[in-house]
Amino acid sequence: MVAVSLASDDRARVPFALVGVLLLLGASVYATGIADRAQPSIERPAAAAMDSVSRDTRPALWDAVRDAARESIRTPVTTPANTTAGRELNDSRPFVDALRLRIAVAARESVSELSRERGGVRATVGLPAVDGSTASLREAKSGVEVTPVDGGAAMRVTVRNLTVSAREDGRTVAQRQRNVSLTVETPALALHQRARAYERRLNRGALEGPGLARGLTTRLTAVAMARGYGRYAGAPIRNVLGNRHVELSANAVLLAQQRAAFGRHDIAGARAVDIATLKVGVLDVLGGRHGDAATATKALVNPNAVDGATRESTSGEFAPKRPDAPPVNVSPDAAADRAYLGSVEGTPTAGSYRVRSDLRVSVLSRTSESKPKPRLQNWTLVEARTTERTSVEDVSTGSSEAVVDTVLDVTVHYAVERHWTRNGTSRTTTAEWTETARVAVEVTTEYAPTDAAPERSTEPLFEPGGALDGPNLDGARERAADALLDANGGIDSVAERVATGNGGADALVRQRTITATRPADLDAWVAADLRELRREVANVSVSIPRAAVASGDANAPARLAAELRERRSALLDAPATYDGAADRARVAARAAYLDRVLAELDARASKASDRNVDYRDELGDRATARISQLIELGRGEASEQPADAYVASGGPDDLVITPDASPAYLTLQSIDHEQAPSVPAGESAHPLTARTTNWVALPYGDAASGIVDTILGGGSRQVRLGTAAGTLIAANRTAAPDPEGKSTALTANRDELAAAVRSSVGEVERAVCDAATNGTGVGRPTCRAAVVDARDQWPTLGHRAQAMANGSYGSAFGAVLRAHGVDTATADEASVRVRVRLRELSAERETGVPAATTNRTASMVQQAARETVRKQVSGSLENASARATRKLTGASRLPAGIPVAPPPYTWIATANAWSVTVRGEYQRFALRARGVAPDGSGGTVRYVRDGSTVRLDVDGDGDRERLGRGDRVGFGASTTVVAVVPPGMPGVGDVDGARDEQSPGWPCPGVDGGSDCETATGTE
Repeated sequence: MVAVSLASDDRARVPFALVGVLLLLGASVYATGIADRAQPSIERPAAAAMDSVSRDTRPALWDAVRDAARESIRTPVTTPANTTAGRELNDSRPFVDALRLRIAVAARESVSELSRERGGVRATVGLPAVDGSTASLREAKSGVEVTPVDGGAAMRVTVRNLTVSAREDGRTVAQRQRNVSLTVETPALALHQRARAYERRLNRGALEGPGLARGLTTRLTAVAMARGYGRYAGAPIRNVLGNRHVELSANAVLLAQQRAAFGRHDIAGARAVDIATLKVGVLDVLGGRHGDAATATKALVNPNAVDGATRESTSGEFAPKRPDAPPVNVSPDAAADRAYLGSVEGTPTAGSYRVRSDLRVSVLSRTSESKPKPRLQNWTLVEARTTERTSVEDVSTGSSEAVVDTVLDVTVHYAVERHWTRNGTSRTTTAEWTETARVAVEVTTEYAPTDAAPERSTEPLFEPGGALDGPNLDGARERAADALLDANGGIDSVAERVATGNGGADALVRQRTITATRPADLDAWVAADLRELRREVANVSVSIPRAAVASGDANAPARLAAELRERRSALLDAPATYDGAADRARVAARAAYLDRVLAELDARASKASDRNVDYRDELGDRATARISQLIELGRGEASEQPADAYVASGGPDDLVITPDASPAYLTLQSIDHEQAPSVPAGESAHPLTARTTNWVALPYGDAASGIVDTILGGGSRQVRLGTAAGTLIAANRTAAPDPEGKSTALTANRDELAAAVRSSVGEVERAVCDAATNGTGVGRPTCRAAVVDARDQWPTLGHRAQAMANGSYGSAFGAVLRAHGVDTATADEASVRVRVRLRELSAERETGVPAATTNRTASMVQQAARETVRKQVSGSLENASARATRKLTGASRLPAGIPVAPPPYTWIATANAWSVTVRGEYQRFALRARGVAPDGSGGTVRYVRDGSTVRLDVDGDGDRERLGRGDRVGFGASTTVVAVVPPGMPGVGDVDGARDEQSPGWPCPGVDGGSDCETATGTE
């Protein structure tokens, strides 16, 4: 028997892989059989019924979603109610949650009526019951998901937890769970999102991004600039920026924000802005309202009712045209005047005539005879007395360029006398010897100016000639050498002290500087050159953006100092070689003058920096945001586009949304149901309220409020002469004789102010002669005569006082001096001295005028102008009458604003600011878009926000529970507007007596008595 191993035996063997496949297959068949026995298959009738009713579910849900979406935008929820149903709406997205709940309720109702029957089996569809409890409401809401699609034109809706059941003979034979997703052509989500984007824009801060506040900043800045410049130029503008401008600008910005949020604006609103633009223009030109107020308001809030037509606006972007705003040009005229006086009153030329001498002494050699020794032997030396005698002898004179170059022999002759004794006998002996030192003495001299002139060679020198053809240091070298030797006792003394060491050789004066003789006409020549340089420096200017001036970021003295440093070399105009010492003296005086100007500007720059800090702190306390950033926004330089901006794709499927607001134009006036149907019958409303506050309407009146006191310093008991003069000019234009010849209150106040101004002017005129005669050679009789004649240069006392305050008096006075025979140079210097003195008087408040007197007169001017406007409106006074024009123009010339860097600093501009706040509310705000009509056809859907309470029967008991409220579209925006005009009267600001202008209904927009002053901003 042959043994066969298992490994090598392959007889009748089955592969292991095949066995594995058979085992797996058998297990699957077995498991299927077990499962079939546990879950019997659905009978054909039940399956057919369930499939049929499932097919009916989708169109039913489509109708339910469509109806729910239409109701959600017809009465959107923006604020949840404090009810069981309302509390289930998330505060951050109440509209979406309310939409989901509406869909859940509508879907449950729509599918509850669906059923199909096949072979005795009845199939139905159901959703979880909603019984009004918190749990059921939460489950219903979570069972619906909504998502915008197709650019917002449609909505993707998923309804979860639909149960399809089949029942036979009262028992459930089959059941299915399913989720249904479908797309419904409804822009519900997009409409609400765009409405919320619009609201965000209306309530967004000016610095947070584009919106109402930023748009107001830009437009109102343009208005304030245009009207501020107009008033400065002489237009009869008493109210630079008022609520009427705020109303118009706010409505224009609202339309711009509609275009940004929806891609288009309300046509009726745009037409109303056109109408309002014309009306505000008429008001600004004529100074009063004209026509029937009710008709005008109706034309604004519902412009289509005027002519029954709706057409596109022609007002474009509604942005007012911004006037060119050239930068402020600033010159260092005040510093130039002060530096000139400092230069001519000193001795700027002395340093250019300095000659220095230097002493050099050396011992060339020494020789000496031996001192004789005593010769007596056996004698006792009792006493030895030595005497000496010094002699100095010139040996030679050197040939170097030194002024003194001499060799001297200094010989010391010694004699000794000795007394001896021996055995009572006395004897005297004598002996002599000498010591000689040969000493070289050298005195060198050189031109050593100690001035500010740049180093250049000077030719000729130490000889007559050069500029002015004067002595030109001729003989100055010898004088300098002599002065040095004389300081040491002479040349022999110098040699002897060095040779012998007696007298302190170390104490010799080694250097001496003298001032050479200057030409008699040098100072006059240099002064004339400085006068020309002063004119050049005074004409240097730098341009400072008005925005920087307004924001307190401009430092004019620092900019001027930097500009002068850059141009210093050109202004100095130093030649390559000085034409003698006089020419160097001229350039040195120019250099010293420029250094004086720069030092003055640097000192003022430091003070200006401190003043800017105070200015910005004061502005920052009053502004709604950082003033510098608001000013930049006012210039219209911000261009970033936020994420919520509408951007059309340009395709045919773009969702077209059209806003429809009521009122179409938000007026500051009260409106009723007849003017705007959206206002409830029998009630009235204020669609828009505004408050405009001018910071510095009258600087002398508002000094105690802080800003002027901070900026200008001092208290409010006195005003500057220029301010009082401007008020007097305005009063003169406004005051008119009483028909019966009686004195009016305005006339009396005007006369009191004129007396105060005349007193200050008298003080100034006395100071003028003190300054003009100080070192100029102008005699007092001549000066007094010139002061009297100068009065004829100005038509009134007020204009003369104004010239004294703004510095123009000095130049006019100099011209009168020349007419009295004073030479041009003297008259020019006198006018400089007068200008400097007038600035000092202003700084010292020596020419102030009582503020109380000025304020009373200004108030009377305002009152007269208001009375004129009242008569114009009533028709009792012709608009074109000379008297009315004088009163209105006079009031508009009252001074206002903040003089930026007033005297003694250069007055570079006048600034002012307005704080503006608007609050508004649409009674109804609707959005129209393409959608699906109730009959399923294409149509228009409308999203409406009108403050309605939103209700929904969530539990099917017939009572509708409160879900929340669809708040009216409301807003609040604040900004600060700054305007800057050139220096001088009348400045910029409101002078109509209404510094704080509040509109009717402020601060509560909406239905009168029905608002809690909280604008609806929403959270979604």
